Amino acid sequence: MRRALPVVRVLGRVVRTSWLIAGVCIAMLVSLEVGLRLASDSPEPGSLPDGDPRAGTSWWKEYSREFDATREAKWKPFVYFQRNPSYTGQYINIDASGRRVTPQPPNLPVAARVFFFGGSTMWGTSQRDSMTIPAEASRRLQQIAGPNSRIDVTNFGENGYVFTQEIIELMLQLRQGNVPDVVVFFDGINDAGAAVQAGAGGLTQNESKRYSEFAMGRTLDRTGVDRGIRHDLRAWGVLASSGGEQLALLQTLKTWKPVAPRTYISADSGAREVARIYASNARVVEALAKEYGFTPLYVWQPTLHGTSKRLTKYERRLMFVIDADPFNKRLQEVHRVVPALLDVSMPAIVGARFVNASRALDGEAEHVFVDKVGHNTEAGVPVLVDSFWPALKKALEKKLPLII
Repeated sequence: MRRALPVVRVLGRVVRTSWLIAGVCIAMLVSLEVGLRLASDSPEPGSLPDGDPRAGTSWWKEYSREFDATREAKWKPFVYFQRNPSYTGQYINIDASGRRVTPQPPNLPVAARVFFFGGSTMWGTSQRDSMTIPAEASRRLQQIAGPNSRIDVTNFGENGYVFTQEIIELMLQLRQGNVPDVVVFFDGINDAGAAVQAGAGGLTQNESKRYSEFAMGRTLDRTGVDRGIRHDLRAWGVLASSGGEQLALLQTLKTWKPVAPRTYISADSGAREVARIYASNARVVEALAKEYGFTPLYVWQPTLHGTSKRLTKYERRLMFVIDADPFNKRLQEVHRVVPALLDVSMPAIVGARFVNASRALDGEAEHVFVDKVGHNTEAGVPVLVDSFWPALKKALEKKLPLII
């Protein structure tokens, strides 16, 4: 025991010193992490850059708070995700089915039903409930319906959705017996963006994340077979890696590592893929329309990437960001080619029910784009509806000749 005592004392000092060093290192890392997070803290909700057309409006701050509160989504089979249902706000309201509420007359007999599909521009990002594309169309449609009936409007738009997801959602509605008279598809931004992102047409946005999420879920799943120690170690490794990815320190270190320039699908190949998939999807919709008796309209939307409008000072700043980013620059090239391809292919499939609205905002002198994605100001919405209104009215004339 006397001989072992010095050894124990030495080991004790080693353990104590190691513990103190580890504690100091952990404290330094925590302090560094906190400092980096404070330095890169996101701006206050509702804050906008100089010149943004939404700045100074009386509703923007509250709208931003409500928008942040409704960004959480839940898993929805077949289409991946949808906003959480049942939210009530001053400017944003979500119904029990997870869809954006479109103001319209209640308690009147429904003369016809119109479904609107699209991504965030259809959902109404940067717009109040009463100022979205479906809301503007609804006001016009109610004038057609008259005082004793109404045309029911449903906004199926959802952030990030591509044309294929919208068709699947339509199929789910038809399967449940929810059959419309007219369907309006308003697409372009997300389909082109997903193609450049993935290097191929026909995929959803951020499809690579679905692969990693599936792999992580399989690794963490405890209900399957062959779940021994090796599986548990892999699971703990995945959790540790995922936790590490959340550290601001690690993200900062990654920025120091040189990254090889990413290569993107060529503009010609990307545009042709987008146009081909879009036309193929239209054939699917046409078959559904024939079977269920509704009339579909297809609108290719305008975007800042492809616009020829006289840009405002703020829009020029957005365009500068696009021109400086390789991804957005390639996306811009794709956007400028696709409409002409669709003008050739779509009329043979759907006739005059295809509306190329890619130039609909070119004549506007004021702000109509609020970000590089291509979301629109509320002032731009009536112009967008103007682009497809004749086709929508004509479709309803065939359905409701006595009302029209």
